[in-house]
Amino acid sequence: MKKPEILSPAGNMEKLQFAFQYGADAVYAAGRSFGLRESAGNFSDEELASAVSLAHSLGKKIYITANIFPYNSDIKPMEEYFSFLNTIKPDGIIISDLGAFSVAKIMAPNIPIHISVQANNLNYAAVKTWQQMGASRIVLAREISFEDIKEIREKCPDMELEIFVHGAICVSYSGRCLISQYLSGRDANHGECTQGCRWKYRLEEEQRPGEYFDVEEDNKGTYLYNSKDLCAFFDLHKFIEIGIDSFKIEGRMKSPHYVAVTAGVYNKAVEQYMKNPKTYIPDQALYEELSKVSHREFTDAFYFPDKVITQNVKSSAYITGSKYAGHIKEKGNKISENIYSIAVEVKKTMNVGDIIQILTPSWKQFDVKIVGIQSLNGAKHTYTKQYGELIMELESKEELEKLSILRINT
Repeated sequence: MKKPEILSPAGNMEKLQFAFQYGADAVYAAGRSFGLRESAGNFSDEELASAVSLAHSLGKKIYITANIFPYNSDIKPMEEYFSFLNTIKPDGIIISDLGAFSVAKIMAPNIPIHISVQANNLNYAAVKTWQQMGASRIVLAREISFEDIKEIREKCPDMELEIFVHGAICVSYSGRCLISQYLSGRDANHGECTQGCRWKYRLEEEQRPGEYFDVEEDNKGTYLYNSKDLCAFFDLHKFIEIGIDSFKIEGRMKSPHYVAVTAGVYNKAVEQYMKNPKTYIPDQALYEELSKVSHREFTDAFYFPDKVITQNVKSSAYITGSKYAGHIKEKGNKISENIYSIAVEVKKTMNVGDIIQILTPSWKQFDVKIVGIQSLNGAKHTYTKQYGELIMELESKEELEKLSILRINT
């Protein structure tokens, strides 16, 4: 039985490092153009080259997204971009559009092509067609059922298949939505989605401009198009058993905390199953880790249609079981018994005397006490008066690893 790849989002170089340190086998990332997450930060050409080199030095893989639906004006720049990708040699290019596919075959002939979820592949005939054209992997549509995936696997045994297992999903077919473009002029299919599906809507009476009527599920209103988040944690073993090649996690715009925890949880779950498939039971403690990072209510969406599928109409707000307070940038120095002086990238306000939970890349969890805070110039503080890099003195009986997460449980 083949171990599936854990594929994590990498919105920038920092998140890429977290993904690899916490258990991802591969990441997907984007350049500054042609990806569907223009607000994710993304990578310059120089950063992409460095990211590919880093991934390969760690024995990992990196796939570059170019999954917009291009207009005529995009083709020439896309040719130049694919030619550049051919020189840095990522492990795949993720594409939605047939024209972009043909450009990639010419300009980057040695780079495998993955067909994006945006292409909405729902059946084995489509998968076979892409395979005949030279695609290496299909990212199956989110609207597909487990039984259909199983049949595709049986009829396409030598095609790599990837599915989403975690993260935000779209109310529109595989994300091909026009709401954002219609309401704001920002084209979701060019990477500029404003997530209009998450907004709160009201009715306006046609003959009485400015007179509104609330559309209410409860006293907070109703979010008509708001989707829950996908979480296939409890069914991973079913997908492993039918031979899925890659488990993909959504979230290039999410925090390093999200990237670290999701990579770690899904990697651990797969390892547990592979170690002893016959006695495998999904680990509830691992699942509870997923609730500690930013998410909406969970659903397994369309994979098992016998279950009731519902939207989250009450709120578009995120839920989190802990606050990401920062992370350790470097290993630091032990300055006395159980006291470490360490560089921390601060994301939340913390005070001297606070007890903070640590999550390490080796998946240890323990509490530490903040006994000192100072700026890089040596000025001492009683709290983290600004975000960014600060020096913290932490009392800990455990070694503090680089890229360990600091978090405050809520």
